[in-house]
Amino acid sequence: MTFHRFFVVAVSAAALVGCQTMPQQQQQQAASTGGCKPLGGTGSAPNSNTKNAAIGAAVGAVAGGLIGSAVSKKSSVGARNGILLGALGGALAGSKYNSMIGMTEQNDGSVKLNIPGSVMFKTGSAEISPEFATTLDSVGGTIKEYCGVTGTIIGHTDSTGTPDGNRKLSLDRARSVSSYLTAKGIDPSRLQQDGRGQDEPVAANTTEAGRAQNRRVEIFVRPPAN
Repeated sequence: MTFHRFFVVAVSAAALVGCQTMPQQQQQQAASTGGCKPLGGTGSAPNSNTKNAAIGAAVGAVAGGLIGSAVSKKSSVGARNGILLGALGGALAGSKYNSMIGMTEQNDGSVKLNIPGSVMFKTGSAEISPEFATTLDSVGGTIKEYCGVTGTIIGHTDSTGTPDGNRKLSLDRARSVSSYLTAKGIDPSRLQQDGRGQDEPVAANTTEAGRAQNRRVEIFVRPPAN
């Protein structure tokens, strides 16, 4: 019990220090890299604290950094990918949808975020839910913050409806996410989008539970090639 209390206090203290010191570090990095930070390049904390006005959000960012540090020690994961995992973990830590979003490392070095379509959109709509907007802001902030990080957004549907209609809806949703992130300041050249319709199910479409799994948006966040 004592250990757990110490851990929470230590993380909180580190977060508060990060909030005080990061702005100057970020200004120095921005000046030398054109407004973005190298992924794991300068020894600063791997997560941004610019958007973490609340202490709880800052704690989430530091926790994400610790996760990334641990993951990067695995031989199958490069250090930059570990930091990227940690940055995304920290960005999502304060979201009420955190437990619903899957985050997995891919063989190509990208990090896949698997987001249920029900939390992002109303049924049959490509308009982003206002309740999910802040979570998407956090994901977009991580892509924008680090130099060379890119995102590929892929929409999927269940088999209800026609194949052509489902493909259009899935593409409209992917484009909607991309447009939203672009409006938040991400260079459009760093984002790609595609709609796969009902062609790539992850569960059987014969049950409602399976169809719910198939209605999803995947965001693949990739570290820079070099």
